[in-house]
Amino acid sequence: MTPTPLLLSIPLAPLLANRWLIALPPIWLVAAGAVLALIAILAAWGLLALANPRLAAEARQSLGDGFAGPIAWLLLALAAIAIAFTPLIPRDIAQIGRSLWRMTSTNAIDTVVTVPANAKLQEIMLDLRPQEIASLTLESDAALTVRTQQPIEGFAITKVPDVELDPKKPWTWTRADGSTSPFLGQRAKLEATNPGGDPAALRVQVRLTPEFPQSAILPWTTTVILTLAGLYAIFRLIPRRVAAVATATTKEAIGQPVFMVALIAGAFLLLAFIVIPYNTFGEDVKMLKDSGLTLIKVLALLVVIWTASVAVADEIEGRTALTVLSKPLTRPQFILGKFAGLVLVALLVFMILGTILLATTSLKVVYDARESSKVDPLWAECANEMITIVPGLVLSLLETILLAAVSLAVSTRLGMVPNLIICFTVYALGHLVPLIVQSSVGKFAIVRFVGQLFATILPVLEHFTIEAAVVGGVAVPWSYLGWAALYAGLYSAVALLVALVLFQNRDLA
Repeated sequence: MTPTPLLLSIPLAPLLANRWLIALPPIWLVAAGAVLALIAILAAWGLLALANPRLAAEARQSLGDGFAGPIAWLLLALAAIAIAFTPLIPRDIAQIGRSLWRMTSTNAIDTVVTVPANAKLQEIMLDLRPQEIASLTLESDAALTVRTQQPIEGFAITKVPDVELDPKKPWTWTRADGSTSPFLGQRAKLEATNPGGDPAALRVQVRLTPEFPQSAILPWTTTVILTLAGLYAIFRLIPRRVAAVATATTKEAIGQPVFMVALIAGAFLLLAFIVIPYNTFGEDVKMLKDSGLTLIKVLALLVVIWTASVAVADEIEGRTALTVLSKPLTRPQFILGKFAGLVLVALLVFMILGTILLATTSLKVVYDARESSKVDPLWAECANEMITIVPGLVLSLLETILLAAVSLAVSTRLGMVPNLIICFTVYALGHLVPLIVQSSVGKFAIVRFVGQLFATILPVLEHFTIEAAVVGGVAVPWSYLGWAALYAGLYSAVALLVALVLFQNRDLA
């Protein structure tokens, strides 16, 4: 009797394993995008080595500057994931490849076919997949009967009625209307019947769309990584003194124990969120996204504020800043370099932990379906949940950068403990600004004054809080991200001006 459970478990093991394969294609898309970006960066470095060996050597040395090195390790880890997952999802990769090809090819087909007189069910093959059809329009110069959906023996299907075309009266089907697709199978085919005695011209217009638009994750990942690499290269080359201070700040941040503790604790908790029961009756994925975004933002804030205190306040107290400024380095360059270093540290935390959050979200979709006894989701559903996180990560990064500027201004005069208290007080009150202003309406004049004062001085951090939209799957427009970035930039600029004023008259001796 003992071998029976083992024998029963053998065929079930591949089935259980295959359920997790559903979550792999979205992760593979991110990893493959990183691979393409890594290849492009290596190719650019090779060309640079041929054209300017000195700059190429400097670029290679930048791997030890505290930012490029960890990013390179992240790209190598993603490359290993892409290679490991490729044999596991060959069918999904084929679907992704077709969708990517459709994104770069012609998305409209307009053809005219002649239907002979008295033809009956003449086959008209369309060189396209039914899953890619967004709309179909049929128009004829004579009365025709067109069959689009052929019956499949042994399958009960919803029969689409034959299309009765009147002369010069087009018939249109659109996928967005939610009506039954006029085609089945992997190839689109029409069958035209011409009862008239003269040939008829049948015009077929098709508008195509990628079968899996989620495949755009791959080129977007590549584009974002290459853009960041290009901007970082320009930053390293042009403001060299500011870049040198930023490099020292980033290396100092990575050397602090709080940085590694934040990354390790963040990665562990994000992975644990997959199996933690939220008791939300099938909505655990939403809770994971909300908890993950908040966790990454808080850890990044902790690292940035800690780094600002160490990089500025401790250097002033320890007379290190005086030694640095004795070189051909101005105080504004010192402050701007420190701020750039804090931005790089925040970006590093978000890229590492954000990548883990994307992966855990995809896995959570499958885990949640299994725990709730739902039908196995499609990989496109996992990808959709991943995509909704990206705006939340961008806005959380902008909020962290804004508070980094505030922390830098505070650290020019105060130490670590007051800096932590002030920054997290600003964080808490910044999220309450709309409520403070609303509650002061109709109150005493002094109450209204205090409310307006808070609204003027404190940053309105609610602009960067879209967890409700992320959790609900509501699309965040690009314009909103642009305005939020503009607000974060303006407030950060004001905070940096305050930091320059406070630091300009600071006695470093």
